[in-house]
Amino acid sequence: MRLKKSQIIKELCSFLSFLFFKKCDYLFFTASRNKINETKVFDQNLGDVLNTISGKYFAFENFERDKTKWYYDNTLFDPIFIFRKVFNFFFKTQDYSDLVSLITSEHENSKIGNEEINNIVIDFKIDYAFYYFILKWKKVKAVFITQNGIQKGLFAAAKKCNIPVIEVQHGIIDEGHLAYNYNKTISYDDHRIYMPTYYFSFSDFWIEKLNIPVKKIFSMGNSFFYNDQDTKIALKDSSAQGLLVASSDVFGENLKNLVLEFANRRNETKVYFKLHPNQFSEKQYYVDQFANFENVKVYTNEKSLYELLEISKAILLIQSTALYEAYHLKIRGIIYKKQTYTRHSHVFELPNISLVDNVDELVKAFETEFVDDVLKKDLFFKKFDTAQFTQFMNKIGIN
Repeated sequence: MRLKKSQIIKELCSFLSFLFFKKCDYLFFTASRNKINETKVFDQNLGDVLNTISGKYFAFENFERDKTKWYYDNTLFDPIFIFRKVFNFFFKTQDYSDLVSLITSEHENSKIGNEEINNIVIDFKIDYAFYYFILKWKKVKAVFITQNGIQKGLFAAAKKCNIPVIEVQHGIIDEGHLAYNYNKTISYDDHRIYMPTYYFSFSDFWIEKLNIPVKKIFSMGNSFFYNDQDTKIALKDSSAQGLLVASSDVFGENLKNLVLEFANRRNETKVYFKLHPNQFSEKQYYVDQFANFENVKVYTNEKSLYELLEISKAILLIQSTALYEAYHLKIRGIIYKKQTYTRHSHVFELPNISLVDNVDELVKAFETEFVDDVLKKDLFFKKFDTAQFTQFMNKIGIN
């Protein structure tokens, strides 16, 4: 998105105001992709911590640029995106052909070239310098982040400043996720790897088999994913018989094609095709694709995932965290066996999960009722542990 000069000036003024006039004990890096009411969005991954923490905080937003939609008052759009553009011109590109050769020798189909590596290295250097200055200048006590564990410049700066970084789980972390599954045969030297200091998971389920070289992992929970399960199920409308489809940019086409067949076969069934935020710009394309089917409706952020789950009987996906959110609310999960569907292999054996290859199997799976299993209650998500969080903050001396 091309920004107007006026927008850049406003964001820089907000940053300068933060820099010189705002106290900041804790710095948050939010990605506000979830609706909290009709007009505001928030980060449901960091929501519990923001609601619990005592002391002055500030949030650098990384997703929603429209400040009228921000739920948290002490927020500005992360200025790193502007600073990268400004300072990028001061760095000379390097020759990484030897590294490119090493990568392609192991991965023949790799498309990583010299330009891509230069971009990564330059961004890292800018991020490191920028965040090091911010953390030292503002005397930040701790940093809280979400989003994939890939902010390496920030991690390096925090380590240099001896400031703890706490990452909260944002989605699927499994043996197929490179950011959370380090080789167990390698002893990683602390000074050669940049990671968060601590990690908060949704529940014990996610961390049993992973090797994440952080100081400690806490099964802290998340109230927004936990979502008051019993109340939600009690209030669930018995007429909720729709099929929710959890899409994303890489899975959209395969899901669309299967849904077209399903919608034609079962034209009495409501289908809610929920686009991932990285697909919002493609909404009209999908609306046009389903134009001949009155029972299919395409959604961006008009309704939240939970609002759509409340009117659905089952969810269809290839790979999505929404599978676990649906199962938690006693809604059947249907996995389309395409692309990276095996990322969900750790739940293939659960009683309310179906794997399908075609529309016939999808119809059969959709018509199957959810089988209650009390042993699996709260398997994926537990309520945020406020007492444990307070104890954690006191123990590491940042409360």
